[in-house]
Amino acid sequence: MDDWEVRRVAVFGARDAAVRTSSAETRSSHVRVRRGIYVDNSDWAEKEREARHFVRMQTVSASMRSAPVFSHQSAALIWGLPVVGVPLQVQLIAAGRVGVRSQRGIRWHNDALRDSEIAEVGGFLVTNLERTLVDLARACTFPSAVAALDAGIRTSFESPVAGRVRGVEPARLGELVNAAARRRGVRAARRAVAFADARSGSAGESVSRANLHLLGFPAPELQVPFRRDDGGFDIVDFDWPALGRFGEFDGRGKYLRDEYTAERTIEEIVLAEKDREDRIRRHRPLGVRWGWDVALEPMKLHRHMVMHGFHPAG
Repeated sequence: MDDWEVRRVAVFGARDAAVRTSSAETRSSHVRVRRGIYVDNSDWAEKEREARHFVRMQTVSASMRSAPVFSHQSAALIWGLPVVGVPLQVQLIAAGRVGVRSQRGIRWHNDALRDSEIAEVGGFLVTNLERTLVDLARACTFPSAVAALDAGIRTSFESPVAGRVRGVEPARLGELVNAAARRRGVRAARRAVAFADARSGSAGESVSRANLHLLGFPAPELQVPFRRDDGGFDIVDFDWPALGRFGEFDGRGKYLRDEYTAERTIEEIVLAEKDREDRIRRHRPLGVRWGWDVALEPMKLHRHMVMHGFHPAG
């Protein structure tokens, strides 16, 4: 997520009416993010959903008399937690504000909030990491909650805004969920916290594991190493030793990471991955791969796994 400039269109009048009466060229070259605030259309089109949401957060913050407290998915992006399905609406906690209501571009959550649960990160007021994880566990779908929790309980992880962040102990999250016993979504939160596993290597792996669980497939072992002849290790995302099978989630950026590229050409990367899979098949003869298009659709994932010899319980 890069911090790109939010432009107030002063040269066009800085008012909606001025833009409505401006030239067709002006209207087509800028995107309205919020009342009176526009960004260049070409910049907007090139940005990922996370970056667009971040810009919306900037504009909401700038438009309010007192600093709002960002929560849920908005806070998650600041902390560097994976968000599966970035919402169009910026997420805020009312925290004692009177007369607020959700509107276009803003979702208000009428939850109690203690001062100790607020952090200032990169110029934003956000729910602290613990509270953010609990809110996501209560409010999100099981796969989405697991993706955030798997990342949040690691020893540490990188935030694009906060830098290196220390994760939350799973036991601490359990305590916080139990303390929120009378709040909506606590049962779902308990389930997600109990299922979370810091060994998950990516959000895609977390979503896959959660949906495999919901579908009743056998639980895999995670990040399993297989020794190579040179003394190194090949690590697989999922391993089912009793079935003689392994699984790999192939996300969009997986083979663009530094550990995969190492200044190699695309052809060299493809050949190296084929060699790696051949080595793994000495230990696990059968393998299955999938990407986001399958991981996010339970029925697609079910068909894909059955096609590769897996069967859900019952």
